[in-house]
Amino acid sequence: MLKKMKQMLFLDVANSKNDLSFVTQTQRKERRISHAKIKTDAKENAYQEEYISIEFSDQSLQKKGRNIIKEVKRILHYFLKQTKVKGPIVIIGLGRSDVPVDSFGALVTKKIIATNQYNDFLTIPKVAIINPDVMARTGISSYRFISYVVNDLKPGLLIFIDALATQQESLLNRVIEINNAGVIPGSAIRSNKEINFQTFQIPILSIGIPLVLKTEKNLLESIYLKRELPLFATIIASAINETLYHKSTNFMHFFFYNQ
Repeated sequence: MLKKMKQMLFLDVANSKNDLSFVTQTQRKERRISHAKIKTDAKENAYQEEYISIEFSDQSLQKKGRNIIKEVKRILHYFLKQTKVKGPIVIIGLGRSDVPVDSFGALVTKKIIATNQYNDFLTIPKVAIINPDVMARTGISSYRFISYVVNDLKPGLLIFIDALATQQESLLNRVIEINNAGVIPGSAIRSNKEINFQTFQIPILSIGIPLVLKTEKNLLESIYLKRELPLFATIIASAINETLYHKSTNFMHFFFYNQ
C-alpha cells in the first residue's frame, strides 16, 4: 500500500474548476475521450491548460490494447503539433521503482528509446531519459534533480510519467490522462515545487494513470495491479516510441537489432 498521496486525476477535480472553459466528450466503441481546456490568463491568446483523458474497459485493455496505443498517439501528436519542439526531449519517470503501485514511471521509461547519445542519426529527435526516484532514497528533491538536467541539456520539451490517484473506484486503472498543465514531483513532500511551463519556460506534457484509490482513511490499489501494470507500461512506451520515431524506420531497425 502506498503511504503518501499522489497527484489527483483531473476528472476528480474538474467540477471545482470555475475557469473550465470548454469540455468535449467522445464515445468510441469501448473508449470515452474527454477533453478539457482551462484558460490561465484573461488575455485573448493566453496559455491554456488542456487535459485529455481516455477511459477504457477491461476488455479493451486486455484484448484491444493496440487501439488504446493509437488513441494515445493521436493525443501526443495533437500536443506536439502545438508545441513545435526545439531542442532535446527529456522524458522523466517519477515515483519509486521498488514500490509496485509507484513504479509506473520507471517501468515506462525502461521501454522508451533514448537517443541523446547518438550523433549519426540526424533525422531523429534527441531523447534523454531520467528517473529521479524519491528524496527519501536520494537525498535530492525531484525538482532539484530535474532542474540540474534542464540547465545542462536545455531541452525543448519535458514529458513526465507518473501514477495518479482517484476518488472514483470505476476510474481506478481505467483512465489514461495526458495534459500540458504540469506536475508536482513527490507531491506529498512540501519542499517540492510544481513544474509547469512557467517554471523553466519549457513546454510540459504529463502522462498518468490512476493506480491509487483515495478513500477517507486509506490509499488503496487494485487487486489486478500486478497483472495490468506491465500492460500500461507497454501501451504508453509504445505510443511514445512510435510517435517520436515514426519517420525514422532506419534508426528503429538499427536500435532493435543492436541490443
